[in-house]
Amino acid sequence: MNEKEEAVLTTATRLFCELGYHAVGVDTIVAEANVAKMTFYKYFPSKENLIEKVLLRRDQQLRGSISAAIDRARTPTGKLKAVFDWYEDWFRSPDFHGCMFIKVSEEFPRPGSGVRLVAQGHKTWLADILESILTGLRVNNPGLLSQHLVVILDGLTVKLNMYDDNVTGQVRAAWRYTQQLIEVSGPKAT
Repeated sequence: MNEKEEAVLTTATRLFCELGYHAVGVDTIVAEANVAKMTFYKYFPSKENLIEKVLLRRDQQLRGSISAAIDRARTPTGKLKAVFDWYEDWFRSPDFHGCMFIKVSEEFPRPGSGVRLVAQGHKTWLADILESILTGLRVNNPGLLSQHLVVILDGLTVKLNMYDDNVTGQVRAAWRYTQQLIEVSGPKAT
């Protein structure tokens, strides 16, 4: 990747994450990335194309980071807990400004748009990873439970982005609730 293209992607990611997609114009990105407008359009034919590329890169980064956290754990319960721990670390990081995928789905409500498809792809990947872990825990209906866990994690993300709240307490409560859900769904009969 070219240095100028990288500057635009890095700048746009930061600005979109902090301020949202519609609030940030191409002129702001160009000025902060210190590139010419012509250079911007050479790599990104439209703002929506830039947003899609930002989201694809963010998706790739998050998949790698979450997968690495899961891979360090040895048991299915440990792997599931590693996801919650990853979220807690993210919530505490100085660059936490909520979920870029949730934000883009709110700002681009048109079904089937490229940016929405990328956002949906990320959430589907997360649900699939959770379903795989839950299958290892031998719970009934791991697919449905994984969808509920995505809702819990997304709810935490929105709440902790809105309120400067007790991160550890919130994540621990969500983890305890998750453990109860797993217990209630019980192991599959063999």
